Amino acid sequence: MASKSISELEASLKRGVLKNIPLKSKVSFKIGGSADYFSEPSNEKELISILKFCCDHQAPYFLLGSGTNLLIRDGGLRSFVVHLSQLEVENQIEFLSSVNNTKPGDTVLVRVPAFMLKAHLLEWSLREGYEGLEFSSGIPGSVGGGIFMNAGTRWGAYSDIVESARFWSPAKGVYKLSASEMGFKYRGHNESVFGDGAVVLSVDIALRLSLEIEKSHSLVSMILSYRGTRQPLNFPNCGSVFKNPENSKKGAGRMVEACGLKGKRIGGAMLSDKHANFILNVDHASAQDVEDLMALTQQAVQDKFQVLLEPEVIVCGSKKRLEEELLCL
Repeated sequence: MASKSISELEASLKRGVLKNIPLKSKVSFKIGGSADYFSEPSNEKELISILKFCCDHQAPYFLLGSGTNLLIRDGGLRSFVVHLSQLEVENQIEFLSSVNNTKPGDTVLVRVPAFMLKAHLLEWSLREGYEGLEFSSGIPGSVGGGIFMNAGTRWGAYSDIVESARFWSPAKGVYKLSASEMGFKYRGHNESVFGDGAVVLSVDIALRLSLEIEKSHSLVSMILSYRGTRQPLNFPNCGSVFKNPENSKKGAGRMVEACGLKGKRIGGAMLSDKHANFILNVDHASAQDVEDLMALTQQAVQDKFQVLLEPEVIVCGSKKRLEEELLCL
């Protein structure tokens, strides 16, 4: 059976396919070049159709969620960018265990679309009287991104509540992995999980029917207040830039601060004078500005503490846009 042409794929999608689309408005940093091809699937079937098309044509694809932990380089992405922002409306939370006759303290298993925003999932759980997601208060982005990064705060992480997840990959189609098979670690996972073009479709998480939902609401309010007073929200940023080093009493932010780098600026990028592990886009920063500031920061911390800070932000794309790199589908 012959594979679809780009025009046939476009005709089969509710929102079609766009070309040469700027990506800076799609990410929280407000930085980045263009995508060669761009589409926003409306459901899981369309998503898989796009991914199969890319595989048939040996075209690289890139899944873009909320773009909250991402730095796209100035040359953009030489790939088919699949933006997941429109999927949430048509995918709902599904109970995998019976909720009949459940009582406070009982655990329920729910399946959550990977494309759902973390904040919306938290709001749903509080509204329905479930606890377990309070730790995610104030963490931006989608649940799928949270699984990829094992996102968390000092109050917990997604690895604490994930039971399993559904994936799609070119070689396997749709399949399932348990939490132990995903090999969660601090701000990451087993590297083989996403190593063959795998895409997470949904996540099964365990929540508890709350004994005192008012305590959950209070904890969420406290976490939001704590994060709000300590994290800069006045300029575009990607959240924490570096992971906290293992086996160190000092976090990344404290190390950067100890190097006297708060407020340090390169071009339009500046290390926050409120939290030194945040780089802010204060004046139309380029991705190169951010990368140069990251490199300067890593060198300063290594010189002072003999610790190489590992980026938490994902840096991707081309530094320059070369015509010979453009996809032709």
